Amino acid sequence: MPSPPPRFASIPPGTIRTDRPPALPPTLLIEGTSPRFPVVYRRWLGRSSRVDVALTRLRIATLRLQAGDLARVERLRIVLAELSTAAWEAETHRALLDPQRGPMLRRIIQLLQEGRLEVRSAPLAGWAPDFTIFHDREPGEEKASPARALIGPHWLETGAGLAGPRFAFAVEGVDARRAQERFTSIWRHAYDVGPAVTRLLGGTMEALDRLTPSIRQGIVSAPQHWGVLPP
Repeated sequence: MPSPPPRFASIPPGTIRTDRPPALPPTLLIEGTSPRFPVVYRRWLGRSSRVDVALTRLRIATLRLQAGDLARVERLRIVLAELSTAAWEAETHRALLDPQRGPMLRRIIQLLQEGRLEVRSAPLAGWAPDFTIFHDREPGEEKASPARALIGPHWLETGAGLAGPRFAFAVEGVDARRAQERFTSIWRHAYDVGPAVTRLLGGTMEALDRLTPSIRQGIVSAPQHWGVLPP
């Protein structure tokens, strides 16, 4: 008597089932080769209703996203091991006035002010490496499920910071759910710094909007070590 077909034989390739073995094996991402980490990150971000991000540190100056990448995001949670508000304030001035990065950063500030972007600090959590979980919500579903995750160094621009290659992994299904469990544990014990970050970035945006065009141009063309503006 022939043996029955495998239990998951009827699942089409690439289907995400978080309660079953992963639909696809982990995919290795290497900087400079395809698929490129920034491309995968933006593509998954643009398809997600919720996103959870765990980073050792975040630099405003190296963010290379478009405002449209966050169009579908209903909730974005970021937990950081290291947070320098002085560095963020200095980098925010130049980024807001940059024609390419300004709209994206304004979108982030809007999400903060609306309460859809939450930021926490976990200086003692000590995770490695960085990771992001992307949640999809299919039509008819009330809750989004952790469908995909990117695990490894996060880079959104080419060739920044390292002479050699960077490696990361893209995972789906059960592996994404396991990453989500670790994020939830870190998030639960982290400190809420969202209000402080909102005041910092929102106040900087309001101060810049009050400046004349000539002063704004002077800020853009100034050396990187210039100071911050008064409130």
